[in-house]
Amino acid sequence: MTKYVYQIQGALENAKGKFCGFRVMVCDLYFFDTADVPAEVFSNETKKYIEFRLKLTERFDVRKLPPSVENNIRAPLGRWLDQWVLDNFHGNISKPKNINT
Repeated sequence: MTKYVYQIQGALENAKGKFCGFRVMVCDLYFFDTADVPAEVFSNETKKYIEFRLKLTERFDVRKLPPSVENNIRAPLGRWLDQWVLDNFHGNISKPKNINT
């Protein structure tokens, strides 16, 4: 797995204020891009908590959330970004390549 870092830039909401995902800045030694992580990555309980927090304030810092909530955000986010980095920075190297072409 390639090493990369990410920073959550903000939450994405639809016109009705429903949580749609996170916009994340991602970079490694050679590439820099933003990714929109869909809300489907997170559990229903986590999505409801995020929507609740967004109704209280426009911004919130994931690092200041209770540890269980932070883990429920970072673990699925990290798994999703691992695949995203493979697909977008390096091509999907997990797919077998046809060496005859």
